Amino acid sequence: MHKIIELISNFLYNKNMPPSMKVHVHWMTLMKNQIRQKFQSFEILKERAARQKVHFLNHLIKRFG
Repeated sequence: MHKIIELISNFLYNKNMPPSMKVHVHWMTLMKNQIRQKFQSFEILKERAARQKVHFLNHLIKRFG
């Protein structure tokens, strides 16, 4: 339901906007999405590094513990 309201709101907002402003809003949306994707990939890399660290520590504990 929230998505439907958001789509209607965006349509009404875009309908009354001058073309130059539409381009600006579209560009800002693209930039926001790129930042979000980069952050998500950073989070994935961080999680992978944490898993590797845990695996390495477990290996050390088994070997020397």
